[in-house]
Amino acid sequence: MKSFLIGLAGLSGAGKSTLAEHLEAQGGVKRFRFDAYYKSKADCPKLADGRLHWDLPESLYLDEVYEALCELRQGHEVFLPIYNRRLCERTGHMLYKPAPVIFAEGLQLFSDPRIRELFDLRLWLEIDEETALERRLQRQPDYDVQYHHAVALPAARATVMPLRAHAHGIIDGSQGVKTVAETADEIIRRFLGV
Repeated sequence: MKSFLIGLAGLSGAGKSTLAEHLEAQGGVKRFRFDAYYKSKADCPKLADGRLHWDLPESLYLDEVYEALCELRQGHEVFLPIYNRRLCERTGHMLYKPAPVIFAEGLQLFSDPRIRELFDLRLWLEIDEETALERRLQRQPDYDVQYHHAVALPAARATVMPLRAHAHGIIDGSQGVKTVAETADEIIRRFLGV
């Protein structure tokens, strides 16, 4: 059984994880955790002051993501890393079994052309920068706003926002999760001709 791969990208705080969790809970799709492929402390790019720079494509093991998605697309099982963001390290692996529809989401999901082209359907969750930051602070109150304005936002404008052009469908992320999920369902059905 080959898997149908759907990719969802957008700014951090757009609601990608919320939508993926909602769709997975409803059934019919299985979530692929792109964030599991963040690099370890030793391998992650660093800022001039030595802090880790999480907001670049180079902060992920993209070759591993590509290999895993190729295997899943062919219906093969893979071992998905378990990543601890606080430790900035992998703490193990879990067996990930393919499903008819696999839904991957991530900030840099479309940054690697090899990975981008694997997706049968590419979606973009659209939201303005201010709302995205507000949502990020709601889920992560200790988030460094100075880092956001000095590092994360400029990186997103340079490496994430241009990737919007590669999406087959744009979803308004400012709406509630139910409406966003319904819009995603509608785009998927239209794409499949259902």
